[in-house]
Amino acid sequence: EKRSVQGYNLSCIMILPPKQREGYGKLLIEFSYLLSKKEGMPGSPEKPLSDFGLLSYRSYWRRAIYEILLNVSQKTNCAVSIDAISKKTGMTVDDIISTLQTDGMLQRQPGVSNYALVVDAKRIEGYVEKAREKNPRRIDPSKLRWAPFLTKGAAVLEQPKGDDELSAGELSV
Repeated sequence: EKRSVQGYNLSCIMILPPKQREGYGKLLIEFSYLLSKKEGMPGSPEKPLSDFGLLSYRSYWRRAIYEILLNVSQKTNCAVSIDAISKKTGMTVDDIISTLQTDGMLQRQPGVSNYALVVDAKRIEGYVEKAREKNPRRIDPSKLRWAPFLTKGAAVLEQPKGDDELSAGELSV
């Protein structure tokens, strides 16, 4: 849904029964976020989500976020911001925060109003490995040939040039 006033990037997914549980739903979700990144505007699915839709999206969000956190955790003296994750994934800040809170990875700092991101690198690595084995279907972003629809006066977010840009800044919520 590329002309959504509410910022939705996908309205509905339907996978026919013979192809369910084969990763096509997550592939369509990934494609919608690839379009959001290309457009330079974070997106979110139309809400409310069904129970199965919420499970599918949470699984996709977790994998996308964890892949970035895994990459950052393998570097020394690196930090990542929620905004940087949003730019890298095309996901909204709200969806990122919701996923991190659901996984118990955001913790309030004592005495201040900020939150800290608590990352268990082994847990993240295990999850990412399992997700890659279970659902190897991925979209190659370099193959996408699409020009974003822009309305007059629309702001386009800058796209990160590479993973190095994720290492700049501090965690901010």
